[in-house]
Amino acid sequence: MGKPFYYFGKCLYTLGRPFFPTKVIGKENIVKNGCCIYASNHLSGIDIPLTQLHIPGYRRYIGKKEYSEKAFPRFLLSHFGVIFIDRDKPELSVMREIFKVLADGQILIFPEGTRNHGSPEEMLPIKGGLAIFAAKSGVPVIPVLLYRKPKLFRKNYMYIGEPIDICPNKGRLPNAAEAEKLTARYDREFARLRVIFDDVVEHKRWKKKNRLPAGVKSPALEKWDNDHPAPTEEGL
Repeated sequence: MGKPFYYFGKCLYTLGRPFFPTKVIGKENIVKNGCCIYASNHLSGIDIPLTQLHIPGYRRYIGKKEYSEKAFPRFLLSHFGVIFIDRDKPELSVMREIFKVLADGQILIFPEGTRNHGSPEEMLPIKGGLAIFAAKSGVPVIPVLLYRKPKLFRKNYMYIGEPIDICPNKGRLPNAAEAEKLTARYDREFARLRVIFDDVVEHKRWKKKNRLPAGVKSPALEKWDNDHPAPTEEGL
C-alpha cells in the first residue's frame, strides 16, 4: 500500500497533534524534493508519527528486524514503508532496497539502533549503518533531534539541523576502518548539534530579538568547539 497508507496514517496522527504540542526549529533545512537521509534520536514509540507530522513529504523508515517477528507490528509497519534490517548481520537484499530508495527518495533512520531510555541530552553511540548508507548513496544526512521524550500536553521541540555532508569518498561502501571513523564523526556532529539545540531552546533563538548575528557562536558552542576540536581530514 505504501504511500496511500502512509498519508492515511498521517491524517490520523493529525487528530492527535494537539495532545503532543511540538515546535519545529530549522524548517529551512527540510528537503522537500530530493534525496537524503533523515537521522533522528529515538526517545519514544511516537517518534515516527511526530516526524511524519512535522517533516513534510514521503519517506521510508528503517526499523530493527525484531519488529517484524510478530504479525501485527509487521503488518502495520510494513504498510508504512518500514524496511526491517538485522543490525548485526544485514541481508544483501535489504541493503539493496535501501540504496534503491535513496537513489530517488528519502529514508529516516534512528542511528542509535534502539530507543534511548536514558538522558535525552546524550544520544546512545551511533551504529555503523548511517555511515554506510550515507557513503554509498552519496546523499546528505539531515539531523533531527527531539528535545525530550514526548508527553501528553507538554510542549516539546524538534530541531532540524543543517545537512551533514562529511563522506570523502562517495558512491562506494566504506571499509570497516573508514566506517568506524565516519561513525565517530557523526557522533561528534550530533553532540555538537545538541549544544546548539539547547542554546536555541534556552534563549528562544527563533525570536528575532534573540537571534545571534550571522557567524557568531553562542558561548556554550564556542566552549564546546574549543574542548572538541574538529578532526583532521586524515581523521575521517
